[in-house]
Amino acid sequence: MRTSDHFAAAELARLCIAKGVHHAVISPGSRNAPLVIAFLAHKEISCLQVIDERSAAFFALGMARQMHRPVALICTSGSAVLNYGPAIAEAFYQRIPLLVISADRPAEWTDQGEGQTIRQQNVLAPHLRTSVDLPRGDDELARWHCNRLINAAIDASLLPVPGPVQLNVPFGEPLYGTAEEDETPARIIAPVPVASFLLPDKGWRAQQLSGSPKVMVLAGQGAWGEGMKAQLKQLAALPQVAVLTEATSNLDDPAFITCIDRTLEGVNAENEKDLKPDLLITFGGAIVSKRIKGLLRKWRPAQHWNVDVEARHYDTFQGLTHDIAVDPHIFLAQMEGQVKPNESAFGQAWHAVAERMQARHAALLKDAPFSDLAVFSELLRAVPAGSDVHLANSTAARYVQLFDRHRGLHFLGNRGTSGIDGCTSTAVGAAFASRKPTTLISGDVAFCYDSNAFWNDHLPPELRIVVIDNGGGNIFRFIEGPDRHPDLMRWFDSPHRRDIPALVKSYGLACYQAHDAASLKAALEQLYRPHDKPAVLHVKTDAEVSPKVLRDHFAKLREAGARGGERSN
Repeated sequence: MRTSDHFAAAELARLCIAKGVHHAVISPGSRNAPLVIAFLAHKEISCLQVIDERSAAFFALGMARQMHRPVALICTSGSAVLNYGPAIAEAFYQRIPLLVISADRPAEWTDQGEGQTIRQQNVLAPHLRTSVDLPRGDDELARWHCNRLINAAIDASLLPVPGPVQLNVPFGEPLYGTAEEDETPARIIAPVPVASFLLPDKGWRAQQLSGSPKVMVLAGQGAWGEGMKAQLKQLAALPQVAVLTEATSNLDDPAFITCIDRTLEGVNAENEKDLKPDLLITFGGAIVSKRIKGLLRKWRPAQHWNVDVEARHYDTFQGLTHDIAVDPHIFLAQMEGQVKPNESAFGQAWHAVAERMQARHAALLKDAPFSDLAVFSELLRAVPAGSDVHLANSTAARYVQLFDRHRGLHFLGNRGTSGIDGCTSTAVGAAFASRKPTTLISGDVAFCYDSNAFWNDHLPPELRIVVIDNGGGNIFRFIEGPDRHPDLMRWFDSPHRRDIPALVKSYGLACYQAHDAASLKAALEQLYRPHDKPAVLHVKTDAEVSPKVLRDHFAKLREAGARGGERSN
C-alpha cells in the first residue's frame, strides 16, 4: 500500500488507526496534501470533506460527542486553522475529544512574506489539552521523536479528561509524493488509566448529608445515564434533599425538580427561608438558568461541594467550600446506604412549589396567543419519542427549560461557550454519527450565521430543523438591559433580512412554513414524514408579541407563587 512519503503524515495515520481514531473531517488545501494522501490510503479511516473550516470543526465536534472518541480535523496552513477556534473552545469546555491536525510551512518561512504562513505553533493553545509541533526531519531520531509526540497527543485527547489537542505538522515541498507503507507495526505507547477514588473519610461527607436539614443537588450539562439517575433518586428520596436538573442534564424524573426557571417563579420572601439550602452539591457542565445562578449567589449556602474528576475550583456560585476531585458516579456510589433521613421538609417544600408552578404554567398555555412560547409547547409534543434534540443558543436553550420533558428525548447544546456559531453544523455532525432521529431547534440568527452547515455531502436524512424566526435577536427584547435603551436596540437586535426558505431551498432541502397555530400543526406533520435529506420548518412569529407573552407568563407564574406562599403561612 502506498502512502505519503512524508514520515510525519504516514505515522499520524497509522497511529490514529491503532488508537481508535476512525474518522477524519478534511477541509481542502494544498499544504495538507501529505495528510490527505496518508489518511485516504487507509480504509479503516472514514474521510469526510467539509469545505468551510469553521463548520467542519463543529461537524466533527457533533460526531465526537456522539461517539465518545476522538475525531481528526485536517486543514491546510495559514488562517485555515484559526477558523477551528470557536469549536475548539466549545470542545474544551464540554470535554469533547478532537484532534486538530494542521499542516504548516517550514518554521523558517514564518514572518518572511511566504503565502499562507502565520505563527501557527500553539495558535489554539488556551483551549487545548496539549499542543505539539512534529519534527520535519526524517532520520532515526526524528522518527522516534515524531512517534512519541503523536502517541502523547492522541492520548491527551482522552486522559485524564477528554478535550481537544493540536498536532501542527510542517511540510516542505514537494508535497504529493508517495512511498510504500512501512510494514513494521507503529510503536504504540498505551496509557493506563487509574481510577480516582474518594479518600477514606467518606463518613464525614455522609454525616454532613445526614445531618444537614436542607441539601440541594444541582446537575449540570452531561450525558448521564440510567445509573446516575438511579443514584440521584436514592438521594432525592431523603426528606432533606432536593435534586434540580435542566434539559441538558438529561436527568428527568418525577423525583427531581426538572423545570428550574419555571419553579423559581414560586420562590418569594415568604418561603425562601424554607427553600434556601444549607448544603449545595453540584456536578456536570454548564448551568443554563441565569435565575438559579443569581439566586444561589445571593443565598450563599454555608457549604458548596463541587464534584468533578478534574479539580479546578469551579466556583460558579461564589461560595465554593469543597472541591471534590472525583467522578460524580464514584461520589454518589460511595454515599449509597450511608446517608440517613432526618426530620426535614426541604424536599417536600421544593416539590410543592414546583407542582404549583406546573399547574399554573399548564393553565396559562391554554390561552397563550401564537408566539415563541406557544410554538415550543406544540413542537415539544411533536418531536418523535427517543429523539436527540439539539438546542441552538440562546433563546431555544432557555425556552425548553420551561416545559416538562418526557418520551425519552435527549437534549444537547453548545453550552460550553454558549455561542451561536456552529449550532447547526454540530447537529449535522451529531446526526451523521448517530443516525438517530434528530431535531435542531434554532433561532433565525443562529441558523443564518451557520448556514454553511449544509455545504457538504454528508447531510443525514434523520435530521429535522425548526427555525423560529422572531425577527432576529429576540432574546434582547426580553432580558433586562437592552430593552431599556430603545435607541440602542438595533445594535442588540439583529434583523437578518434573509429569505430563509430560499436559503434552505438553495441547498436542495425541503422547507415547510408556519405562521399560526393551524399552519404549525400541519407543517409539523409534514416535517416528520420520511425524507431522503434533512428537512426544515420555518416558523414566523411576531417580534413584539413573543417577548411580551413570555414576560406576562413569568409575571403570572410569580403571582401564583406569591398567593401560594401566603396560603402556606
